Amino acid sequence: MVQDHIIGFARKYKGHLVTWALFILYEISLVSALNGRFNSFWDYLGHYALHISLFYCHACLVLPLAKKKTALWLIPLLVVCEIATYAALTYLLELWLTQYMQVVLTRPLTSDFHYWLRAIWRAVYFIGFATGYFFLRNYLQELKRAEEAAKQHLLHIIEKQKLQHELVRSQNAFLKAQINPHFLFNTLNYVYNSVRKTSSEAAEAIMSLSQMMRYALQNENELQESDLLEEIEHLEHLINIHQIRHNNRLQVNLCYGDNLAGVRFIPLVLITLAENIFKHGNLAKEEDAAQVKINLENGVLCITTRNLINQNQAGGHGIGLDNLQRRLAHAYGERASFAAYATPDGHFITETRVTAPNNIAPAAHITQAAVIV
Repeated sequence: MVQDHIIGFARKYKGHLVTWALFILYEISLVSALNGRFNSFWDYLGHYALHISLFYCHACLVLPLAKKKTALWLIPLLVVCEIATYAALTYLLELWLTQYMQVVLTRPLTSDFHYWLRAIWRAVYFIGFATGYFFLRNYLQELKRAEEAAKQHLLHIIEKQKLQHELVRSQNAFLKAQINPHFLFNTLNYVYNSVRKTSSEAAEAIMSLSQMMRYALQNENELQESDLLEEIEHLEHLINIHQIRHNNRLQVNLCYGDNLAGVRFIPLVLITLAENIFKHGNLAKEEDAAQVKINLENGVLCITTRNLINQNQAGGHGIGLDNLQRRLAHAYGERASFAAYATPDGHFITETRVTAPNNIAPAAHITQAAVIV
């Protein structure tokens, strides 16, 4: 275990260890060449332990105070204390080496002006190295943060393009792609006028489908917000089409407040939630009807759906809801939240919340109006 810690430490600080080893080897070689002999191992160990301690004390404890403007005045005082402490410890170390370890120093130990001047110079020497190391490390960290910010910005752009691409694919589900809108709506209008004479329900379904596709074609950008009441009207057309297909046997309740005028919201959110209900919900029980509730209260838009799960329907992959969650996060960031979960009693619930959507007052008054379809 101890060996593993030592190996981990050596790997983490390999650059520091190699640099210090080369520096110490350089100084020992130079001084021994000038003096004609090597000093004692304990002499080297004691002095370089003091040098390295001073270096990291200044770089890691004193200089970081420069980031705090209120502590700037402390730095000169702490530098003086560092120099004084280093000089005192150097004298005590050499006193101990000569008297107790019988080490012969290069210069005799004498407490005179020149001795203390050399000690102060040595302290300033390593404080200078520590200062250079501190600013170099900060520069590299800032460079790394800038690169990370640029990377995140690039990922944001890629995600935005991906979301826009996914929105285009969802719009293609409404027959937008490769269709001339004028030709499409003229044709639907002709079919509507022809069919309504024989089947009012079929004509109503055609009209609802026409309105839905016209609305989908108007919302090309996933960040282009639309009027929430138009979204609700769009949802009513979708429910109407499903009701006609099933002879009005579907149990779906749509409830929304009467204070939603002027609220703008990203398009096709309500449609995605409703399609999930029609695809995976059991809508046959009148006493357990599916619910779609839209409320605006205290500046928070809440969209809640609840439906009985159709046990005979194979489970989906959740792609539509995942896409919806990403669109909300991209459009509103932390102001939006989305949750989807199944309850023990067999219901599926989704909860969408957006704080202060565009063009609404933060504390709008709520009164409820219900529309049952």
